[in-house]
Amino acid sequence: MIAARLFQRLVLGGAVLLLSSQLSGCIFTPRDPELPTSGASINYLPRTSPRNVWENLQLSLNNIDSFGWEENLHPEFTYIPDAEAEAQFPGAFVGWDLAKELTFIDSFYSSGVSNLAKMRNDEFNVPEPVGTEVRWEGVIYYIKVTNTADNSETRYRASAIITFRFEGNFWYVYRWEDQVGESDPDTGQILPTMGVLRGTFGSN
Repeated sequence: MIAARLFQRLVLGGAVLLLSSQLSGCIFTPRDPELPTSGASINYLPRTSPRNVWENLQLSLNNIDSFGWEENLHPEFTYIPDAEAEAQFPGAFVGWDLAKELTFIDSFYSSGVSNLAKMRNDEFNVPEPVGTEVRWEGVIYYIKVTNTADNSETRYRASAIITFRFEGNFWYVYRWEDQVGESDPDTGQILPTMGVLRGTFGSN
């Protein structure tokens, strides 16, 4: 009899304790998930114009994001180097297509760099697209690449001919042809084109 009453008291006490913990907030109540702290989203522009697509490549370079590079290149993308880069890396640019371009950008971005890029000079007059293809002649881009291991810098500045193509409701960079290196705005020294950068990271 005594044992039965003791058992009843233990059960009742446990129920009160359980109810009390539920009312005051149980220590086992699941917490709200924490917000991710790694990386920030990149506000890429809609690919509704060649201007936006070219701006997206700048965003990709400055944020070291290969996804943004790939998304803005046409599946039949072609790269044509300038004469100096082609001479420096003989044979490296033969059949340079989208696959080779993505191999280059992945290798470049994973090498431990930070970039400061401006992909269009202020004086460039952006042509309005007519039809499904537009060609930019003489656009000048500038990229300062910093090696994060030793803070050494390499700069690239060149004029290029860029052809954009509209397909499947989106604009893409269809063809990139580097023409010649341009002078460094700070030192006046003639800088290499991105052909040298592509040859360095994508020729193997």
